[in-house]
Amino acid sequence: MKIRFGNLLLLSTLLPAAIAFAQNSGFPADATTPSAADIQQRLTGKAFDIKLADGSMWHVQYGNSGDYDFKSSKGFADHGDWQAQDGKICSKGSKIPYSCNDVRMKGSDLYLKRDSGEIVEFVEAR
Repeated sequence: MKIRFGNLLLLSTLLPAAIAFAQNSGFPADATTPSAADIQQRLTGKAFDIKLADGSMWHVQYGNSGDYDFKSSKGFADHGDWQAQDGKICSKGSKIPYSCNDVRMKGSDLYLKRDSGEIVEFVEAR
């Protein structure tokens, strides 16, 4: 089989994106579905940094009264309300529409499936 330079260049460009997508498209093995109480306890009163596959970052602060503040490294910010349900985080911002996203836990690590299907990890901000 003969591989031309143009095909090799295309393959080398697409392969890292395909690997990143495959790595971020499913919850970790052995991750479990947390109860609403577990999610509430894990998030309430804490701030998290979340790195997306495109390299951008989210910073989310979950308040004690069911409110949240959201900031993106791309300059977007919002504030709204959030609620834990079994296996889900639901939120509604002043700009972000109502959404419920699946979450899973592995040990103390919390993962969320974005609307795009990408899996992101909540890393507690220090």
